[in-house]
Amino acid sequence: MRALRLHGPLDLRMHDEPVPTYASDEVLIRIKSVGICASDLHYYREGRIGSTVVTSPIVLGHEASGVIESVGADVTNLKPGDRVALEPAKPCLKCEWCQKGHYNVCPGIPFFGTPPVDGCLRDYVAWPARLCLKVPESLTFDEIAMLEPLAIGVYACDLAEPNPGDVVAILGAGGIGLSVLQAVRTVGVERIIVSEPIEARRLSALKLGATHVTTPTTAEQDVANFTNGRGADIVIECTGEDDAVRQTARLTRVLGKILIVGIPSSDTYPFDASDARRKQLTAIFVRRSNMTTERAAELVAQGKMNAAALATHRFPLEKTAEALDLAFSKRDGVIRAIVEVSE
Repeated sequence: MRALRLHGPLDLRMHDEPVPTYASDEVLIRIKSVGICASDLHYYREGRIGSTVVTSPIVLGHEASGVIESVGADVTNLKPGDRVALEPAKPCLKCEWCQKGHYNVCPGIPFFGTPPVDGCLRDYVAWPARLCLKVPESLTFDEIAMLEPLAIGVYACDLAEPNPGDVVAILGAGGIGLSVLQAVRTVGVERIIVSEPIEARRLSALKLGATHVTTPTTAEQDVANFTNGRGADIVIECTGEDDAVRQTARLTRVLGKILIVGIPSSDTYPFDASDARRKQLTAIFVRRSNMTTERAAELVAQGKMNAAALATHRFPLEKTAEALDLAFSKRDGVIRAIVEVSE
């Protein structure tokens, strides 16, 4: 089978490898579509995210859809031909945090495309059946791949606990920001302001339900005008950019909430201490998603979330470098570049 491995920054090489074997509780999945995420870009361009470093060739990609090729002897909930979304993390189910249902913060949790665990930019993946979600036939493979970022949006919304009357400000209108926007809309929030420097992405935010859009340079004044000087009840940062993190405290009202979803390159979050302290803000750091993929799939199937709107560009596996370069440049209206591994 084909497996595309990252050997170092900007160094992708195609390998011919055996099809993976699978255990009795696992399934073999033929990968169909894989979305390019910001974390993939960090590894591709820098060879690391914070303290996690690529030290040996690795397969990237964790936003994936596929078709069950074959199943292990103990698998009863899936069969060959089923279309599935893949939960990219494999919690141990034994630690204190897993026992309490916090699977996403399981210490040392294996995660697709994060060293040393190979991801999905390859023809086949063996994965536990319990981490494969059968999805409706009505969803395309690109839409199924986008359930992963949508699940992050749903989880961030769960943590934010917005009330319908709240003003929510979202910083960034990439795949995660637009997923958060849609999730917030599903719980009845109607006043949502989105800050994004790229015009095409601002237009996408408006189409997906934002009340108002702004840019990072005008966001503080626009949020003040939008809230009559009070500030947003909840500010959700989805860019991973230092300037956006700094801006969160300035945009939030007294006793408001900040959620940090973006992953920074520097492995630090630079807050404005005076604003955060004087307003006595609550800061919540969002770690991926936790048991929200199925709910995201249901919302897409019901027409309440738009997965197709995120999958804007497609590339074959052999042109993954072009997909990564486009995603990094954010040009041509790209939200998510999709790698089509197989037809």
